Amino acid sequence: MILERLKAGEGFTHQEKAVAEYILDQIESIQSMSSEELAKASYTSKATVVRLCKKIGMAGYQELKLQLVSEMVENIRVNQLLTSEPINEKSSYQDILETLPKLYDKAITDTRLCMDKNVMIRVFNRIKAADRVFIYGSGISYILAQSASFKFETLGMECKACESVNSHYLSAGKRKKTVSFIITFTGANRSMIDVARYLKETTDTYIVGILGRHNEKIRQWCHEVVEIPSRDSLLSLKVVTSFTATTYVLDVFFSMYLAQHYEEHVRSSLEMVCHESLRTAVDYWNLKEPPK
Repeated sequence: MILERLKAGEGFTHQEKAVAEYILDQIESIQSMSSEELAKASYTSKATVVRLCKKIGMAGYQELKLQLVSEMVENIRVNQLLTSEPINEKSSYQDILETLPKLYDKAITDTRLCMDKNVMIRVFNRIKAADRVFIYGSGISYILAQSASFKFETLGMECKACESVNSHYLSAGKRKKTVSFIITFTGANRSMIDVARYLKETTDTYIVGILGRHNEKIRQWCHEVVEIPSRDSLLSLKVVTSFTATTYVLDVFFSMYLAQHYEEHVRSSLEMVCHESLRTAVDYWNLKEPPK
């Protein structure tokens, strides 16, 4: 960054340091000054100003001013983001205990307000009619996809978490009715955009995007979009809110599917309990005391 180079002053002559110090002290005034005026104000010369610009990688004084404006705006944005962060270096254990539930609650509330009931019902109708569900994610959203996949599998749905496209697998099961969820917390993950495009152009799968707000490109490859609220943040708390919001959306679909297959799931659960002692050290049928 230009400001850091000016502060460091590496390789600057005495006169160039004088110009750099004046710029740092009067950064807001520089925008209305010409190179001649800057030279006069810093008791140097126009040639010194030009040399300084080139030494820090600028083509000239005008480019320096434009870059300074850009960095000033970015610094203001960064400071605003840090100010709005719910957790900072002064947060205590008790502060964090009280803050996190509020973050979860806000993420879920904002997501619920964003949900379009008609979209959710259309997607669920596709899930009901589907032979299988794929959930695509990258990085932490892939971990979320694995969790959601496990939940759907407990209800007897063929469900698979994927990080990328397995074209041979898709081709082998091309006659199966498929719903594919694409998860990207930002809405702009390059690999997920590529996945959505491939699915849209080469398969008959029904594509549902669970997307953050920067989703202009990927929307064109989705049949439906469920937008999750995402916050600008310098810290990893945006992952917490996006993860919570996406989990909530998928859990809504999971719960709707559970309600639709409730009796069937009760029967399978009872059957599973009958054989629970084969899988664990607890025999629930002959249990006299609660396990410790």
